[in-house]
Amino acid sequence: MTQEQLAAAAEMERSYVSDLERGTRNPSVAALGRIADALGIEPHLLLLKDRRT
Repeated sequence: MTQEQLAAAAEMERSYVSDLERGTRNPSVAALGRIADALGIEPHLLLLKDRRT
């Protein structure tokens, strides 16, 4: 899914999604909920630390 597709599905600006991805902004609880809905996942999954590093 592209940033544009996610932004459209979550009803937010693509630049906001980009900022979240780069770590220059922190999402609100509401934004996390909208992103999770757009991705079809539970919101808590967005908060799990990536252990692949």
